[in-house]
Amino acid sequence: MAGWRRLMALGLVVLAPFPAWAQQPPPVDPQLYQYLAETPVTLLEWGMLRLGRDMQAAVTALSLDGGRNGGAKVKTGTLFRPFDRRVVAYVSLPVAGKARSLEQCQEIYGLLRENLLAGAPGGLSGPPWYLQRLFGADTRSGRPEPFGEMLVEMVLLEVTLRVPEAENFTPGSKNIVCAGKLDQEQAAEIQPWRPPPPP
Repeated sequence: MAGWRRLMALGLVVLAPFPAWAQQPPPVDPQLYQYLAETPVTLLEWGMLRLGRDMQAAVTALSLDGGRNGGAKVKTGTLFRPFDRRVVAYVSLPVAGKARSLEQCQEIYGLLRENLLAGAPGGLSGPPWYLQRLFGADTRSGRPEPFGEMLVEMVLLEVTLRVPEAENFTPGSKNIVCAGKLDQEQAAEIQPWRPPPPP
């Protein structure tokens, strides 16, 4: 009995687990299940999801999420721009001081583009082939042609070198943004958006 009390005091006695029936969570709300089970995923959503996954893999492979910027927060993913119906695959990373340049932006764009297209055929057929694999379906019925080339026009790869938090109040500090289609070897600089002048 003394040995039992000593084990209890040390917290070494493991109580028998509750029976399985006592651990069951409450049932799932049927409305939630019905909504998830019956809402279809579009090819646009499916392709963006797969492109976002490839972007994250490229960022990791190129050590952009730790190697170049000391583990600072890198943002990556895809978004849809309704005003021009484009899909943007983006990466945004903080870069300090003079290293934040158009040349650096274009270098990262080139590395990301090469990584995304690594398994694709060489030349101009690579980007359409790659995007068809992401956004395509097994059936070609009703799909617009030339499908791959149209996807190349729709998808942009965008890199943002943003001002780190430590430089937020430094005069003249600004983000550098460059972007291009996957058939472009070099990205072009994107100027910051400004609202249109009043009429």
